[in-house]
Amino acid sequence: SLESAIMAEQVERAFQKQDGVFLNNKTRVGKSKTKGQRWFKSVGLGFKTPKEAKEGSYIDKKCPSTGNVSIRGRVFKGIVISTKMRRTIIIRRDYLHYIKK
Repeated sequence: SLESAIMAEQVERAFQKQDGVFLNNKTRVGKSKTKGQRWFKSVGLGFKTPKEAKEGSYIDKKCPSTGNVSIRGRVFKGIVISTKMRRTIIIRRDYLHYIKK
């Protein structure tokens, strides 16, 4: 059921929900039940919205697709070294460091 799916994602002390979604809709008799509502956006800059953001049930206010943050500044490439911290990664970037004579 929808309630068990919501509770499966609740791992924090505070109740996790998306800001733009109202969870207390009244259901009418005879109407087909819809899957839980989900809010997501296209972040632009050539990035596609992930399937997990559209259909998943995770809640992260710091996710650019489902949260309230925007991608700004520089977008860079690198190799992911560690994902031990929650919602944080460590990236290795290769660059040239010139040393004057």
